[in-house]
Order: sequence, then structure tokens, then C-alpha cells
Amino acid sequence: MHEARALGAVGEIEVSDRAIVVEALDEPPRYYLQHGFGYQCHDRSKPHHYRQHGRAPIGWEAEDGPTIA
Repeated sequence: MHEARALGAVGEIEVSDRAIVVEALDEPPRYYLQHGFGYQCHDRSKPHHYRQHGRAPIGWEAEDGPTIA
């Protein structure tokens, strides 16, 4: 992907049906790619967890949330 290289990405650039995965790009250039292509753009050194919201664990208990009846 020429755009990622132009922004400074090094190593393999992977494009899957889920995301663009790059190395050595900080958040601003990744956001640029993400919004320009309408695709998630992740740093290979900070992998997203399968079937979870990004890198955050899901299913935790809320400390202060509304009571659902």
C-alpha cells in the first residue's frame, strides 16, 4: 500500500477483510489511513483481540451504571 509507505510504514503491510495492519506508524497517520479508506488501521505491535472491542477486554462489570430491570 503506497499511502502507508508514504507515511513511514516499515515492514509488511497486511490488508485483510477486517483491517490494514502496519508497523511504525503513530496514531495520526493510522487515523488518516483509517478515515481515508474507511477501514480499521492497526499497529502490528499492539494487536487487537479476536472477537473483542479493540485491545480492551469485554464483559467487565460496570462500577457505576444504570440498573436494568
